[in-house]
Amino acid sequence: MTDHINRWLLGFAAAYLFLLPTNAVRLAHSIAFAGAGLLAVIVYALASRNHVTRIPLAGPWILVPLFAWVAWSCLSLAWSVDPAYSQRQLAREVMDSLLAMLVFYVAARDARSVRLLIGAALASFACFALLALGMTLIDGTWDAGRWHHGVGPWSTWVVLIAPFTFALIAPPPAGFGGGVRLIALGLALLALLIVTARMTDNRVVWIALATVFATAPLAAALRWPQTFTRTPVRWIAPIAVLLFVLALAFADVLEERAEGVTPDGGVATSIERDPRLALWEHVMSRIAERPLTGYGFGRRILAEPLARELGDPLLAHAHNVFASQWLQTGAIGMLAFIAFLAALLLRYLRFVRSRDDTLAFVGVAGVALIAGFVVKDMTDDFLFRSNAKELWALTAMLLGYGVRRERILAAGDVPTIAGRSRVAESGTAARRAAPVSVGAAPAAEAPPPPPHRQSESA
Repeated sequence: MTDHINRWLLGFAAAYLFLLPTNAVRLAHSIAFAGAGLLAVIVYALASRNHVTRIPLAGPWILVPLFAWVAWSCLSLAWSVDPAYSQRQLAREVMDSLLAMLVFYVAARDARSVRLLIGAALASFACFALLALGMTLIDGTWDAGRWHHGVGPWSTWVVLIAPFTFALIAPPPAGFGGGVRLIALGLALLALLIVTARMTDNRVVWIALATVFATAPLAAALRWPQTFTRTPVRWIAPIAVLLFVLALAFADVLEERAEGVTPDGGVATSIERDPRLALWEHVMSRIAERPLTGYGFGRRILAEPLARELGDPLLAHAHNVFASQWLQTGAIGMLAFIAFLAALLLRYLRFVRSRDDTLAFVGVAGVALIAGFVVKDMTDDFLFRSNAKELWALTAMLLGYGVRRERILAAGDVPTIAGRSRVAESGTAARRAAPVSVGAAPAAEAPPPPPHRQSESA
């Protein structure tokens, strides 16, 4: 029965992840989320009855800052300047996010489950990217608010999905194994990623993408230095070309934005006149009035006064994820949030340093995910609605699988090298090295090895 429930959980979680980037089909989205949440609670409860099947926790270094941030955000309801708004936002942004974390932490029970979830995320990106291109070709313009939550959320989703394109070439069990077809698919996804990112006219998305595509290879080169030093061109050349393309796109967006804002002033003038500079001054002055406690949870807690003072309805929140946390929950809430992100980053770095290549790949993807999100949200705050759920879902998926993989290795499972067991590697080498005599009698059959508990689905 438990296996059936796990399969249903995986199906609901994959459907929910697929539907997250769209603001259409709300009913299907709600059904997928409710079903996944209910099944995750059931699976966790059933697994907890036996110490063998019990799902390992992420540990106090992650759970303490997470629940400190959640508790302080809830406590801010007591001094919120708009308690009704804060209460609604706590339900949507905190409680729903915690449930999404639980769903994907529980669902990522083995490598096959992780590959299915990554496949669902990549398929979702490809589907809605093609939809955006189709709308542009047919209608002559892309109405991002119709199917894609808007240009801001889509540009953030592009950054969040980018680290998982590496799964196409990563070896099993966590990766798909590469090959000509998967490499071609990866190149097609990169093309969609770059084209749809350009359609958003967002500037920071290029810096965030460059961060992702520089961080992942750097972490991989530090983890596998021998492979890097043997074939440095194979590592450096494609990344250099990709970063060059991203730089060209970034320069193109800067010039187009400058022509629209200050036709005679150039790029430097357009940056100097960026309205967010004035916004950040107002935000810091507001923070100075309540530096410890903030004004209450909710990204738009001061939407009316900020928009009125600056004369722009788009400047209704802090446009920086850390300033936003400070404005909402004060220095205490912001520090708890930073501590949580730092704890995730440190855990992923620990994965990268593991002897197990599978766990190391999980760490590389996690480091790139956090780095890309932080850079993207330095000039905006998309820790909100669909983007928040996407971030926490993907983070919980990597963390849940990584913690399980650590437990398996600690129990005596054999680490993998490029998807192959170290035992298999040593056995192959021994067979190759053993001399064989043509007329020799057959060697005595070696005793069979002790049975090995295989708890990883390849």
